[in-house]
Amino acid sequence: MCRILAYLGDPLPVHHLLFDTDNSLVRQSYRPRMMNTFLNLAGFGMKAWDPASLRPDEPFSYRATTLPSFDRNLRFLSAKVAPTCVVAHVRGVTYSDEAVVGETNLHPFHFPGTRVVLAHNGHLREFRRMRYALVEHIRPELAQRIEGTTDSEWIYALVLSQLADPFGMPDTRELADATAAALRILRSLRVERGIDTSSPVNLCVSTGRSLVSTRFSFDYGWYPPEDEMLETDLPYVSLWYAIGGEYARRDGGWEMTDGDPARSLIIASEPLTVDHPGWFEVPEYSMLTAELSPAGLEFETRDLDV
Repeated sequence: MCRILAYLGDPLPVHHLLFDTDNSLVRQSYRPRMMNTFLNLAGFGMKAWDPASLRPDEPFSYRATTLPSFDRNLRFLSAKVAPTCVVAHVRGVTYSDEAVVGETNLHPFHFPGTRVVLAHNGHLREFRRMRYALVEHIRPELAQRIEGTTDSEWIYALVLSQLADPFGMPDTRELADATAAALRILRSLRVERGIDTSSPVNLCVSTGRSLVSTRFSFDYGWYPPEDEMLETDLPYVSLWYAIGGEYARRDGGWEMTDGDPARSLIIASEPLTVDHPGWFEVPEYSMLTAELSPAGLEFETRDLDV
């Protein structure tokens, strides 16, 4: 099961999120604390927006199928980049002959010319039975850009297709509504095909200015006895957040400082620190939305009724 991370707020060195803390995202790739039977060794990807960079609306991009813990380039770059928004992902796949580890399957997904990126923690069970039924819900100019073999890239194309302009800059509300609409379509197609096996869909979707994240599962708790992912998925797939002033080292540890109004938000599959004070578990079946504004960070939690 993959691990995801998103950040929105004041400029922050990426190294703090990926390497510096005692449960950083890179540590979660080989030693996840909330997932005992699965490692995330199928690659790393990141999108980061820096308003001080050239063409600030275009995110910095890094993807590699190598293990991030041994990736010197990633260590050097993350120590030099201090963006206001990050979406990062370490990929996990099942150990089988069918698994494909390649750059086209690495998250976050970002089609050329679009302003939205997406990372996914989870998997749609029996996806092959519904894959091509999704085509009628995806704009042709987006469907032809799908390159990889993952269900996640199809979810990305589906979310983009619910926007009024998939190549424009949606506001936070439109991005949230498009994400919820995509989940409703997936629910409908699963019902039509009699697919009722538990399928987690934790998403992080961002434009660099807005961030939308879901903690959601279709048909949670229903598994065939022989399911190879049963032990991994038995707990509801985790998602946490910390919100406040700035994420900084304090008294030898890391914490989110107080902020009123809030200026920074971290969303992650697991808290980035072994001790959890200051971290809040995202409610099941819910969506978080956040937006940078001159007055601070606008943050909202809403139920996902899909």
